[in-house]
Amino acid sequence: MKQITIISALCLMCTCIQAQSLKTDRLLYSWQNMKDMVVNSARAMPEEHYSYVPVEGVRGYADQVKHITTSNRYFITMISGGKPADIGIDNQKTQTLKSKEEIVKDLEQSFDYVIAKIPEIEGFDTQVDLFGQGQSISRIEALMMMEHHLHREQGKIIFLMRMKGIAPARSSSWL
Repeated sequence: MKQITIISALCLMCTCIQAQSLKTDRLLYSWQNMKDMVVNSARAMPEEHYSYVPVEGVRGYADQVKHITTSNRYFITMISGGKPADIGIDNQKTQTLKSKEEIVKDLEQSFDYVIAKIPEIEGFDTQVDLFGQGQSISRIEALMMMEHHLHREQGKIIFLMRMKGIAPARSSSWL
């Protein structure tokens, strides 16, 4: 009976490890696709349109790209157990960038940071207080929220590009 219990526990542990690995692999694949789509869209927008602001009170193109950059760093830092101070200097630097080349390079680095952090995440069901307001959600829910946020913000970039007659980058296969 003791052997059956030990074998069952080991099998359960292996299944949990395998599930975590599968989630990590799929997340990495998905984030690489999103990186390609968002970064290539940022590259497609001519530099003269980076200062484009459609109406007062709405983020302009460069600011929208910078928002994605800083959000990428913030979300993944909090999800992986870090603190906002861990990325504070990088996110402050992002706000000072002016040229398309600098902004795109910083955006690409933010995606590389996300992709590097995903394998470090332990316990997708572990609760985190993402915004420091005493409301906890699981890490997997926070990752889903992060992805939803990115898609919404990418949609804004696409809209701004279309207003300037520029086609955004095509997405690649999701499977």
